[in-house]
Amino acid sequence: MKLVPSLGVEDIERSLAFYRDHFGFEVTTDHAVEGELVWCCLRSEGAELMLQQLGPDHPTPPDPPSWVLYLSPPDVRELHAQLKAGGVEVSPLEPTSYGTVECFAKDPDGYELWISAEATSEGSGQPA
Repeated sequence: MKLVPSLGVEDIERSLAFYRDHFGFEVTTDHAVEGELVWCCLRSEGAELMLQQLGPDHPTPPDPPSWVLYLSPPDVRELHAQLKAGGVEVSPLEPTSYGTVECFAKDPDGYELWISAEATSEGSGQPA
């Protein structure tokens, strides 16, 4: 069994650009209506995500959205630096009491992104 989150978004092109440009997601499948993208499935390494354009047929998510996406990149420090350089508001990297290094950001629709990697003795955020 596989579980793939599907996010309802206000502007699918904006959200697609966000996940593509900052996290390396690529479109694997999409669907357009009258030439306008309304749904797509994305993949980056082993992760998958669906984006659905909100509209009359699709309910609006809670405000703010109550979903959290937990991401575990190969190099949390590199991703953190890339997000900051790309203009994404991201919290400082902080070590946790449970052995990870984490930061937090939000996507264009307000979905929370928890970005975490196992801490090493050097605190690089890269698994040993």
